[in-house]
Amino acid sequence: MAENENMIIEEPKEKKVTWAKFKAGFKEWGRKQIVNLKRRPSNIAFLFLIITSLIFILSLMPMSEAVYRKTTTSTWSGICLFGGTLFSILIFVAYMNSFPKRKKPNIPMLCVTGLFIALLFLFDIVFYVELSGILGADDTQACYQTTLNVLVTHMVFLGITVVLMATMPLYKKALLKINTRKEIESTVSEMKGTIDLEDAD
Repeated sequence: MAENENMIIEEPKEKKVTWAKFKAGFKEWGRKQIVNLKRRPSNIAFLFLIITSLIFILSLMPMSEAVYRKTTTSTWSGICLFGGTLFSILIFVAYMNSFPKRKKPNIPMLCVTGLFIALLFLFDIVFYVELSGILGADDTQACYQTTLNVLVTHMVFLGITVVLMATMPLYKKALLKINTRKEIESTVSEMKGTIDLEDAD
């Protein structure tokens, strides 16, 4: 009993996250992201392509309402809305096949991606020109202005995506110049003195 009373139960120590550990972890995370971008620099343009498609797809409700309200006077708006939605999805498949993992770019699929982007630009321009042309002073519904703003924003992000795709070789070289090697301390290099390998007499 006396021995049991003298036993001290050590409570597990909580691991405290210090600023130095957080900074080191964040630095390591950043290093890994740069390494991934070195291997696949096409992910930068792909990120903007995702944002571009989301801008269009998430705004389908006000755009559909605008087309519905102007069904009798519009000719191409419905087709442009359908085409923009379709190619905003299909372009993901084309782009991912354009830059296969650990292989050279697939030129035919890259041309298909460029064609899809050109069609998206065309749909946006036709949609914008027609809708802005048929709006009158009485058309004060929010869906009209929202649709026009979405189309302009969509075209801007499409342009950014095209620029990133065109300049990919340039920032790929810049990424390769970034040093992402981990410095590993070697105990062998810190050893001092000589080691006698001869057998003792």
